[in-house]
Amino acid sequence: MTMLICPDCRNENEIERIYCHDCGTKLDRSKLKKDKALVEAEKPEETQKRIRRMFGGRSDIYKYTFLKVAKILLGACAAAGLLLLISPPTDMPEKKKSSELPRQINLDLENATMAHHGTQLRYTEQDVNAYLASALRNKQAALDKPLLHFERVILKMDEGRCQITAERSLFGYSLYTTGIFQVSTVDGKIVASICGGDIGRLPIHPEIMKYGDVIFSDLWKALDRERKLVAKLAAIEFHPQSVLLTATVQ
Repeated sequence: MTMLICPDCRNENEIERIYCHDCGTKLDRSKLKKDKALVEAEKPEETQKRIRRMFGGRSDIYKYTFLKVAKILLGACAAAGLLLLISPPTDMPEKKKSSELPRQINLDLENATMAHHGTQLRYTEQDVNAYLASALRNKQAALDKPLLHFERVILKMDEGRCQITAERSLFGYSLYTTGIFQVSTVDGKIVASICGGDIGRLPIHPEIMKYGDVIFSDLWKALDRERKLVAKLAAIEFHPQSVLLTATVQ
């Protein structure tokens, strides 16, 4: 059959069409060959199929538009998710070098575990973060991984729990992983369980974060001595911006 060629998209259209069923451009019908014999020779079945294709073309346009919009939305969601992944937490403090010597928390813990009387140690958030920066600086090689350079760790305290954020860099770009830990004393033993977290600013479901403790495995290994000393204590209580450690009475 004679077909009308769209001047814009070069799509072939049926001779009955005025507008292209693919792009909607008005067709130039002056170039249509008026071959009445060819049209009259068309069988009724072929005419019906051609008409169905003609009217079905609009639904194809709707499907194409829907798929195009869906791809755009999916790409926008993926871009937003990636932006959240690489963004620093909103409350992440700036890096500062302090000239003051940090409190020797590890020595305090050793003395408390060996004392024959109950001892309580109270530290502020600033005290703990200053000690962590000093202690982990000497273990940089153990914390670095291929392509990932360890930068720092920041601990934030709240009632009954603490939040640990580790900053690592990839090709100079900082990446942040955060774990929220619930701390309690069960049968005389201090138990910490991960109950949530984030990657960058993207929240991770608590059920998924239960398996995310492996993210901090290198950090736990570097602080193995401190963890063992804390495990010997009778209790640990987290409060907003402070922590209270209680040693067992010998």
